[in-house]
Amino acid sequence: MIFQNSGIFIINKPYQWTSNDVIRKIKSNYKFKKIGHAGTLDPLATGILPILVNDSTKYFDYFQTFKKSYLAEIKFGFSTSSYDLEGEIDGKTDYLPQNIELIKKNISYFIGSIKQVPPKYSAIKKNGKRLYDYARNDEDIEIESREVEVSEIKIIDWKTPILKVIINCSSGFYVRSFANDLGKKLGSLAVLTSLSRINYGPFEIKDSINIENINPIEKKLISIDSIFLNNKKIVFDDDMEKSYYNGKVFTSENLKLSLLKEQDIKIYNSNDEFIGLLTYDSRKKFWKPKNIIRLF
Repeated sequence: MIFQNSGIFIINKPYQWTSNDVIRKIKSNYKFKKIGHAGTLDPLATGILPILVNDSTKYFDYFQTFKKSYLAEIKFGFSTSSYDLEGEIDGKTDYLPQNIELIKKNISYFIGSIKQVPPKYSAIKKNGKRLYDYARNDEDIEIESREVEVSEIKIIDWKTPILKVIINCSSGFYVRSFANDLGKKLGSLAVLTSLSRINYGPFEIKDSINIENINPIEKKLISIDSIFLNNKKIVFDDDMEKSYYNGKVFTSENLKLSLLKEQDIKIYNSNDEFIGLLTYDSRKKFWKPKNIIRLF
């Protein structure tokens, strides 16, 4: 069956499923013009995985700007090649941190704008090749650190050797690397043993759906405009909608509104259905269509 509508499915990714497994499940009964996930989760992780379909795939870049929150469980006493339970154990130690105040003090070093080295077992590309391919072939390669933003790391439980935290961070932050780095910072070793993405931009884990309960699929689709909570909205009449779809540009006078020119405007048709954005061209001084959603 062909699925023509555009929007988002907010899936609670199951344990031991890959992100692509989720897409394959959704595609098992439907055909889409385009489909993809916004933000890979490792197989051992669970939680929010946005799936964008059809014209909504034009909005992938917006998801890269969203803050995310993770519930993570970290175990001290050993390390693995992948920094989680998927890899082979490559180190053990008898030293386990005991003092919660010392743990808090060392966690503070990971707050703010920090440099982080991604795991060697990750999908990041270098010289056109995934890092995990180098690792699987035992090829040594230098992995550059990346700047990431961490706004908060909150300890919610500590029973030696298990630490549970909630981490609020930017895209690009690897919780696996954090677990490994924290272990070393405390003079021990540590791995990530459990991970769930509980917030993703405007979406919360309580709003996600179980992949096994996705049917009827039409009722689970969320409009892509749900990611634009603070953008101004304009409703077009039929003539303006036609002009919009034909690529016509608009002036602020045409729109009869005083709008912030640095922010995209949400556009709706006369049935109050989201059909895309207008973005301001500061050089040419007009508004132009962006990421048009075709309705069927």
